[in-house]
Order: sequence, then C-alpha cells, then structure tokens
Amino acid sequence: MQTTRALAGAKELDVTFGPSLPGQTSNSVRLPPVKWPLSEADAARVRGHADHLALRSAYHDPVLHARFRPTGHRAREIFDAVEDMRCQSLGSNVLAGVAQNLTAALVEQLTRKTSSTPFGARPSPMAQALALLVREKLTGLPPPPAAAELMLRWRDDLRKRAEAGLESLAASVGDQQRYAFAVHDLVEDLDLGHELGAAAERRKSAVKTIAAVVPGDDAGADPLGAVKKQGGAMDQDAPELNAGEVVGSRLDAQDEPERKPEAEPSGERMQREPMYDDSDHPNRHYRVFTAAHDEIVGATELCTDDEVGRLRGNLDRESRALQPAVARLAIKLERLLLARQARLARVVTDPLAPLAFREESDTDFKDTVVTVLLDNSGSMRGRPIMVAALCADVLARTLERCGVKVEILGFTTQKWSGGQAREDWLKAGRPSAPGRLTDLRYIVYKPADVPYRRARRHLGVMLKEDLLKDNVDGEALLWAHERLLRRSEQRRILMAISDGVPLCEATLSANPGGYLEQHLRNVVKWIETRSPVELVAIGIGHDVTDFYQRAVAIADVEQLGNAMIEQLADLFVTPGTKTKARARKTA
Repeated sequence: MQTTRALAGAKELDVTFGPSLPGQTSNSVRLPPVKWPLSEADAARVRGHADHLALRSAYHDPVLHARFRPTGHRAREIFDAVEDMRCQSLGSNVLAGVAQNLTAALVEQLTRKTSSTPFGARPSPMAQALALLVREKLTGLPPPPAAAELMLRWRDDLRKRAEAGLESLAASVGDQQRYAFAVHDLVEDLDLGHELGAAAERRKSAVKTIAAVVPGDDAGADPLGAVKKQGGAMDQDAPELNAGEVVGSRLDAQDEPERKPEAEPSGERMQREPMYDDSDHPNRHYRVFTAAHDEIVGATELCTDDEVGRLRGNLDRESRALQPAVARLAIKLERLLLARQARLARVVTDPLAPLAFREESDTDFKDTVVTVLLDNSGSMRGRPIMVAALCADVLARTLERCGVKVEILGFTTQKWSGGQAREDWLKAGRPSAPGRLTDLRYIVYKPADVPYRRARRHLGVMLKEDLLKDNVDGEALLWAHERLLRRSEQRRILMAISDGVPLCEATLSANPGGYLEQHLRNVVKWIETRSPVELVAIGIGHDVTDFYQRAVAIADVEQLGNAMIEQLADLFVTPGTKTKARARKTA
C-alpha cells in the first residue's frame, strides 16, 4: 500500500481490495482480491494492477482527457487506450520492477474472459493492437506472447498507417495535452478524423489561446511547445477547463420483492412532429429518411424471464459489494428532500413566519416527476453501463421514498451503422441529404407510474450487451421530453446521461458534417428556452457543457452516483432555477 501511495505521489490515497474489477476514484484505489497461498505470478499481477492505477493517479489529468476526448466510439477507444499506455510508460522507463508488474497485469487483461477492463469496456482488437505498438514505441517492450495472434493480424497494417503518429507520441509523452493532440493526428492517419467531433474544435481553441498567451515568434511557430505538464497537472497558462468536479462513489441496489412490472400504456408511437406549432422547433431543418422501422419497447420485451433473472442477478452481485456507498448517497439525497419538505410544512402551518427561502409555493417536490434518459450506445459497454444501471436503481428507490415519481428510459439503435432504414435508402437510389438513416430503439425500463418494487427486476436488462449500439441523442431527448409534457405533475425534470455525442456512421456518411451533433444542439437550446421541462445533463468522460446550460462533466464513471444526486439536489434546493437563468440570459 505504501508503495502504491508513493508511486501515485499521494500520501492519503486509500488502497483497498474488492471482489470486482480493479478501479479508482479521485482519492482511492481498489485492487482485486488476494488469493492464498499467494504465488509469485499472482503477486506480480496484483502489484501490476496497483502500479497501473498509481501511475494513472500520478500522471493522468481526467478533466483534460475529457476535454480532448473524441466523440466517435472507435476514436475514443484509441484515445483512451493510448493515453493509458502513456501513463504506464512513464513508470516503466524508470523502474524495471514496475515494468515487470505492469506486464503481468497486461497479460491478465489480455486473457481475461470478461469484456470489461478497469476503465470501461475492453477496446476493439485494432485499438488493443495499436496500444501495444505504442507501448513498444514508448518503452521498448515487445507485446507479450498472449497478444501474438492479435499482433499478427494488425501489426503490419497499423505500422504502415501510423508510423509518423507513433513518432509524435514518443516526442510528447511527458506532456498530456501535446500527447492528446498527437493522438488526434494519429486518429486522422487511421481515417477516423470525422470521429474527433467537438474535441477537434477544442484543440483549435487551445492552440489559439496558447499562442495568444505566449508572445514571440517561437511561440507562434510552435505554440504547443510553450505548455508543459508535470505529474499530470495542468499548466497555469493552459486554457481553462469548464468541467464540474465531483467526488466519485460506486453504487448498488438493495433486494426488493420481485414482481413483473405493470405493462406500459399501449399506443405510443415514434412522434416526429412537435406537440405544438413552433417555427423554431429543432426538427424544422432535420430530416428522417424513414421512421417505419423505429420502435419503442418495454424492457420486458427484450429478454426472456430466465435472462432477466440472470441479468438482475449480475446487478445484485455487483451491488452487494457497494452497499455502503449506496446507503450514503441515498441518505444524502433523502435528507435534502425531507429537509425541504419540512420547510414547506412550516410555511403552511405558520404563514406569517419569516421565509427561509424564496418561491416556496412553487417548488413542492412531491408534485414532481423525474425522467432519467440513459445513453445505451456501444461505448457504454462494460463498467459504464453497470454503474449507470446501479445509479438509476438507487435514484428510483430514493426519490420514490420521498414521493417523487421516476421514469427510466434508454436510447440506442437496432443495428450498427444503419439497418432497414439504410437499406431502404439504398433501394431508393441513394438520394442526397437523406437525413437520419438508422432504426431507432427506445427502451422503457421503468414507467413513472410503476412502483420501484415492480420494476426493479427489469432494470438489469440494461446489462444486455447486444442492446448497446449507435446513439442519436437529439431525437431521444425530444422523445423523453414529449413523454414528460404529457404528465400532470407541476414540475418535470429531464436528466440526460451520456458518454459522447450522437454517432451513426450511416447517417454521418450521407449528410453534411456534424448533422446529428447540430440537431442535438438545436434540441437542447429549444428545450432550455421554450419548454417548461427542466433539463440537466451529465457527461461521462465527455464535456457536455458545450451543449447544455446546466451540466456537469465527470472524468470517471465511478463519479456518476454523486453527480446525479448533486444535480437533483441543486434543482430541489434552488427553486426557480430555469426562470432565473433565462432572465440572466435576456438581461
């Protein structure tokens, strides 16, 4: 433990052992359990995981990483895996023992049967092979024998396309921001530049800012050279990062009697027109080639009873190890809401008493409904979707105890990169600018009017990996928003949770650049300025503050539970938020 703290450069780092995958938060490291008797191989493996997490703690700036992280899932896999190798190389190159330990942990990850890794879903074979080439370039260590088949398939092709990019990475390994920009160049060399998205614009902005801050011809010639990073911390002259900072925790869910949820009211259709006339509606310049193959399904329709039971069992096994964290988060939110209720009661019983806060009569949270809209895209596979499911589970239980109704929805597509919609477009002769070209799938995990005890079993369906495909965020927001508008509650809150911007290769390849991303911006702006629904967003490893007025970006999925509760607590404790924000904007 002392070695891990020393390597991380954090004397107060909390080092624990747990039954799940290795992981870390801002002030803790969780290692896999130690088997007894302890063999040398097992000891090296555990030390390797400890060194891995310690080096990330020492050299990795998660906020900077989120700011320049690409939006497309393939580019993001590369960005994450190659940054991880940067952190490992900084320790391997100075400590031979650390290099040996990291190799043992790497072999264990390469041979692990599960598709998860300490930092999310296991990357694609191409991203894995590229990361091993980067490791070889930065440390001189060849890929382990466990990766022989993988490297045989990818080494030659990647070397031809990425040789110059590998040199740039080696030249910038000590500076995370310059290294991130080198990874952007590498992504472009691999013909994935279109997946950089908003990260490319942030890079341009950062370069301009640095050039402006650092005068002289030398800075103009090489503006990135003016910024240096030590130990993973941002230089004071680097561009300011607009991202929320929250303390992370892991969440779980307690057992409840399992019953089949009540059926979702029938007759819902994929609504394409605004519910009322609005010339500024975001769909005004947005096209859908065909909605004939879209679907809205209840979670009960996606799995057999046996599969539902197995998936819920997986969620429960994970939750049991995290019960203390869940209890703390649930108590925190419940206390905030009950305290708010007590103040409201005083206003009713003693109307002449001094008011403890403003606009009390407009903020009774018991006349509130909250919709949690979860990104079910492929990049959420593994640890992110597990934590998202646990967070949604505890949020539903806690709010229901406080009298707040909760709806839990998910959005994805039925196929990767298109589907029947794209086939119809091809048969029609590929007309230009066709609009969205994929078959949407919206999932109702828990309707607002179904009690938690009846819906809890089907929240595990989120863990069904073959559900997670592409994501079209703008339309999903409108769908969830329209469901909220049909509710009778006085206060309606929509919380969107995503780890990236919209991505559908079929749509993006057949339409102008940024088509889905621009639609998302239009949708968010319209809801924030024209709708009674209050919109909040949480970005996992992705800076969503570019899209939403009320948003927080978390660097690690482990912080999701606290972020959800903090956002809701802020809404309940600070009344009239939307009205005030709009007034400030128009002043």
